[in-house]
Amino acid sequence: MMFGFVSKIIKKHKINNQGSTMVEVLVGFTILVIVLVECMVHIVGVSGEMVEKSVDMQNSQATLIREMYKKDAEYVPVEDTKLTLTLDKERTNVTANQAQDVEIVLNSSLSRFYSDEAELSVFKLIFKGN
Repeated sequence: MMFGFVSKIIKKHKINNQGSTMVEVLVGFTILVIVLVECMVHIVGVSGEMVEKSVDMQNSQATLIREMYKKDAEYVPVEDTKLTLTLDKERTNVTANQAQDVEIVLNSSLSRFYSDEAELSVFKLIFKGN
């Protein structure tokens, strides 16, 4: 019943439902290719920038290491630092007992080396024992 009504409308208005024309397909494909090429250009550009940054980081690290292991390298003590070990209550499994605040002060000193050329710092922790 319904199909007869739809077929009468199609015949009356001569609806063209044969699909896309070749021009539409070519235009759609061209737009798709342009978008994909733009994405690839962006990816290549970003990866090139990341490679440059990693090379700069490697060069800075090599400079820092070269300066740090010289005999006259100056390590400056970092004053007013207290290093402690603290119990993590969240990850400690205590069922019968209550978790207590625990802090263990470490007998240690902290020194800093700064490289002007590399613009990087290195910290050295020296544990002195009990």
